[in-house]
Amino acid sequence: MSLAMIDRRNQSVVKSIPFPDEHNPHLLPPSETIVWHYVRFDYFQAFLENGAIWFTRLDKQSDKMDGTYSEANASRMTPTSKNLIDSLGIVEGPQWAQLLQTNDILRKKAYVHCWSIRPRESAWMWNTFLQGTVRSVAIRSTVGRLGAALRGQPVDFLRVIYYPPGIPRPDWSYTAPFSAKDKIKHREERELRLISVTQIGAMDEGEYKLIPADTKTLIGKVVVHPLSSPEFQKEVRDELGRYTIGVHVARSELRAYDLQAVARSSKRASS
Repeated sequence: MSLAMIDRRNQSVVKSIPFPDEHNPHLLPPSETIVWHYVRFDYFQAFLENGAIWFTRLDKQSDKMDGTYSEANASRMTPTSKNLIDSLGIVEGPQWAQLLQTNDILRKKAYVHCWSIRPRESAWMWNTFLQGTVRSVAIRSTVGRLGAALRGQPVDFLRVIYYPPGIPRPDWSYTAPFSAKDKIKHREERELRLISVTQIGAMDEGEYKLIPADTKTLIGKVVVHPLSSPEFQKEVRDELGRYTIGVHVARSELRAYDLQAVARSSKRASS
């Protein structure tokens, strides 16, 4: 991938430089890579009933800094952007105030839905995203299944890249920070981000929107919360049966002490 300066008058490339793979959010894992989505049972029921995925507006995420620049961006550019600017002989880069203003506008136009890239379920994800809600499930899918389930929909896939404190977030486009997060705070997420951006000038769609998805293609397996009852496992199986989705509903491989150990570790890390 290359970072390019485009002449807006004729859309020609003025200058381009190589872009490092480790900072390329469009470089996705292989299609067979396993991904997980952790969700309360009532949201899971709504997903099945609507046949659609819930996308939350970026500025309404629980993390209010999601999709924003870091303080480091106020004083310096990323090396890739600076190299491009310097090679063109441009003395001054984008203004900080302009970056912030445009970022604020576009965060109200961007809607996201998040998955975790990992081979197995995660105690950290259960704790962080369900916060003790026992009536919850983890949907297992793959990168390829997600792509097939959303084929034809206005959705892009991004691999979220985690940056240490004090490092500028991506600045090569106004939407580049949408694929960047703090490495310490979000160290265990390993997020595959589904994102849908409403065009500038189009009607606003509120704080969320539903995007149709083929649920039978998307769901590979469902795992119930580690502390849930056998009755809940049957309830989940029956709910899937209502929509003739015959996937396996499994007990979690984790136990209470796994959740407790991760909670203690997270507490020590934040103190």
